[in-house]
This record gives sequence, structure tokens and C-alpha cells, in this order.
Amino acid sequence: MQASFNHVRLSHVLTIAPQNLINIDDELDTRYQGDIKKLSQIKKNVGLQYRYEADQETTASDLGEYGANILFNELNIDKNSLDAIIVCTQTPDFFMPPTACYLHGKLGLSEKTLAFDINQSCSGYVYGLYTIYSMIENGSCKRILFICGDTWSKFHNPLNTPNLGGDGVSITLIEYSEKEHKSYFDLGSDGKGLKYLFMPFGAFRNTNLKAMKEPEILNKNIKEKQVYMNGLEIFNFATRKEPLAFSQLLQYANYDQDKLDFVFFHQANKGILEIITNRLKIDYNKVPLSINKYANLGAASIPATLCDTINSYEFPLQKTLKIVLGGFGAGLSWANALMTLDTDFICKKVQIYQKEKK
Repeated sequence: MQASFNHVRLSHVLTIAPQNLINIDDELDTRYQGDIKKLSQIKKNVGLQYRYEADQETTASDLGEYGANILFNELNIDKNSLDAIIVCTQTPDFFMPPTACYLHGKLGLSEKTLAFDINQSCSGYVYGLYTIYSMIENGSCKRILFICGDTWSKFHNPLNTPNLGGDGVSITLIEYSEKEHKSYFDLGSDGKGLKYLFMPFGAFRNTNLKAMKEPEILNKNIKEKQVYMNGLEIFNFATRKEPLAFSQLLQYANYDQDKLDFVFFHQANKGILEIITNRLKIDYNKVPLSINKYANLGAASIPATLCDTINSYEFPLQKTLKIVLGGFGAGLSWANALMTLDTDFICKKVQIYQKEKK
């Protein structure tokens, strides 16, 4: 589906990573069992080098709370001005209530502030923005806080090497704009591909793996709270669907691709991004990579790459920027958005979570 909006804008974006920084070179004798060739291939083809991991006590909501308080205290955003707090995460503190409600209380927000979660994965940042843009455009809200991200390290299956996932959470403020601020969205899904990337166990369905007709999964010892991915199928999906969806978005917006300043893709895999970029014939200088610094942050990988590229807090934008955000992954789902960053847009470099001492 496609949609456009006229009076909504991104005003602030932050990303918070946990303290534990891991260099995959240090995992040569453990995760990679001394196989230097395999480690080198992973670094070259997938693009991994570093990732951040949360400890067992730190959750996505902790990172989100930390970032929200930077927004309130350092960037002087009045928390009482928020009409809603929305959280997109697949690593919630609880099955019930929503993480947004938990954070609503932790942050001391007004009882008039709406709170709910969005359960979406790698395309979740753009799905969340679409939901928020819709709420603001219809006049019911003026300012919404969007917290998006996960602690993926808690899901990792040790039999899946390498560990593609990193931990991190983004904090985004979206606001009503009096002047026209045109943006365009193109989103879609294909639930028939669910079995290629999902978590079979841990919820309330008693999953029959043999009935799924997915031979690859039977070779994995998947346990509760572990993710299964058919890498080849996801690779093919991403490199086929994202170029098409990206082109459809620009056609819908009637916008010239060469006029784009940046394209921020979901950081799934360096090889996937290179193929997508080549097929679309985008200038490589306009497609930043951050997977080497943070690994795959799932839904937070797009805003993390934005923060890694644009530090407008210390270096204000000299001109407006036209950008595309492109997400794709579990669901299977995809979502792309074309929007403008104004010169007063605030984006800080990726911040490291400072855990309170008890």
C-alpha cells in the first residue's frame, strides 16, 4: 500500500547502544573455533566487525528510557507535550502489558499520553513511522515519541554462526509541521514467507516443524527464544523485493533518484546491500553502512545508521536533505519512505548506555 502526508516531520533521532562492545576477532577461538578463513569471509561478505550486547539485566526498555531522558533533559523536550508514546520491539519486558505502557510509567508521562506497542521486526521503524504519520496527519496528535529496537543477543541460536544481531534502541520524535512537509510511504507484506525467518517456540502455538515443509529448520536445534532463518531465502527475498519496492516508492512520489542525498537501508548484510545498491544504480556514497560497527540492529538499524552518518547536534545541517528509509525482513515485510530532513533536524551520534549503579 502507498500513502503520502503533508504536515508531519522527523524532528529528533537518537540511538542508544549498550556498554558491552564485542570485536568478532576476539571470538576466533570460541564462536569460530579457530577457523580464520571463516572469520575473514564473514568480515568481508557480511560486513561484521563489532557489535554491542546488553547484559542479562538490561532490556530494550532500559535503553529506550535512557534515550528518552536525554531527549527530555539535554534536548529540552517537554515530556508533558507528548500525545503518545509508541514502542516497536520484539524483545519486550513482559508479554503483558505493552512495553510502551511500562515506559509510560517509568518516564512519568501524563495520563493523557496514549501508549501502545507495534510488533514488527526489521521493517518496524518505517512501519512505526507510517502509523505515527497517520495519527498526526489526521489531527488527533501533534507530537509523538517513538522508541524502536531490541536486545537481539538474547535470541541468538549458538548453532547459527555468525551472530548477525546486535543490541540497540532508537528514540525518535515526530511532530506536526505547519508548513507543507511532503513525505511518501510504500509498504507491503507476504505472510507466506513467514517460515523463512521466525521464532518457532516461546509463544502460544505448539509449532509442528515437520508440517512447515522447511527442511532447513529440521537441521537446527531450535529452542525457546531462538530465531530460525533460512539465509538463502531471505537473501533472495531482500535482493528481489527491496529494489522493486524502492522504485515503486520513487515512482509514486514522482521523484528523481539522482536528487536523493542519502538512502538508509536496513543493515541486514553487506552483501545484500551491495546487490540492492547495484541493481538500483545508486551512488555508493549515498548508501551508508553501519553493520560493521553495530551488526544487524533489526528495526533500529535504520535510525542507527542515520545517527552514525548525520550528527546535526554538533554539526547543524547546512541544507535540507532528501532521504529514503528502506526496511525489509521478517513477516515477510518491507517498507520504504521518502522524506525531508529540515535544517533544524536534531540527530546525535550513537550514544552508549550508562547503567545506573545500585
